[in-house]
Amino acid sequence: MNQEFEILRSDVSRDTTDKAGLADRYMVGIRTIEAWQSARIIQGTRQGKRIFYDVEDCDRRLLQFKNPKDNYGHN
Repeated sequence: MNQEFEILRSDVSRDTTDKAGLADRYMVGIRTIEAWQSARIIQGTRQGKRIFYDVEDCDRRLLQFKNPKDNYGHN
């Protein structure tokens, strides 16, 4: 059973990430990620108590903005 969990967990981490993972990826703070979500720039999917974001979708959405950090929060 632990092996199954690790496989599922690795699949999730490869294609999706949580707020902290996005913050690290884009070198912004958690509040910026929350502001982008509130502004509907990015969208997440709730899995249990946490929200996960499709990294490819977030990259594509953020490329539409010259610098979304300047317009929707900063840390």
